[in-house]
Amino acid sequence: MKMTKELVLTCLIFGAVGLGVTSNILEQLAIDRSKLPPKVELSKGFQRWITNLKNKGLDIQGDDFKLKEENEIYNTKWVKVYSTDDAAIKTDLENKITTLQNIKKIVYSPSKRVYVDFRNEPRDGYATNEVRLYGQLDDKIIDARIVDCSIRANCYFDRAYFMENDFLVISEISRNIDKKDDIVAVCPAGQLCTYTYKVHVVDLKHNKRWVYESKSFDVILTDLLREL
Repeated sequence: MKMTKELVLTCLIFGAVGLGVTSNILEQLAIDRSKLPPKVELSKGFQRWITNLKNKGLDIQGDDFKLKEENEIYNTKWVKVYSTDDAAIKTDLENKITTLQNIKKIVYSPSKRVYVDFRNEPRDGYATNEVRLYGQLDDKIIDARIVDCSIRANCYFDRAYFMENDFLVISEISRNIDKKDDIVAVCPAGQLCTYTYKVHVVDLKHNKRWVYESKSFDVILTDLLREL
């Protein structure tokens, strides 16, 4: 009788564990990858951003964003990797971390060892349409063009923030044209043009960058930027 009770108890335990694992798998499969991750949509950074846009006359919600593309981050074209034993690079990093504090459009990771520079101006070899990530991740120093955008599309990076040391979000407004399209007519930023917002979700740990695009809207970019 005792053995029977133990056998039943063991079966119940394994059954419960199996049910939990199955439930987790089904939950993962149920996630709609085409939509903005709830982790991002519900974050304070994202909610503050869309509230600010709404106050400027743009009614954009999390559900308006759909997955546009998925890329890897680390490749020789986009990223330079240095050892922390490189004294010159280490000194340069320490100097920049110190001197760039409190500068608009430069944000730091929670560890204060990595920063994102999304200023819309040339700096340190980076162009106005490129976002730079620079800092120490584990035992390596990373210098990366983490995101770029199309100048022809009047692109502008308006916000960036870290959610974790290796997980960040960058938002971009640009015309809803193909990034590689060099034939479409130019629409000056001072005229009414059709735009979308893009949210770049960057996962450094898993070497992933997802781009989510909003619904389109018409706006005069220079007027909007004056309000941001």
